[in-house]
Amino acid sequence: MPSSTSIDNYHEHRRSGELGAQAKAILDFLKKHPNKNWSRAEIERATGIRLSSVCGRVNELTSKGLITDRPERPCGVTGKTIRPVRFKRPEH
Repeated sequence: MPSSTSIDNYHEHRRSGELGAQAKAILDFLKKHPNKNWSRAEIERATGIRLSSVCGRVNELTSKGLITDRPERPCGVTGKTIRPVRFKRPEH
């Protein structure tokens, strides 16, 4: 069971709206490759972040409007049809 400190930190993080280290790492990775659409499994392979964490952070980044879904395609890792993501460039 998580300690009260980790629970408190989680709630503070949610209130602040700041990105955690994994979300920042994924966002930075996607910014470095702005013209490629990435599956979650491809992000996992490239960053070394566990797939379950990648999925959660991708959902977080998508909900904040920082990354965007792209048209379906086969995943380069699994071969399954996926909806990849990419960094969402700010509109001018």
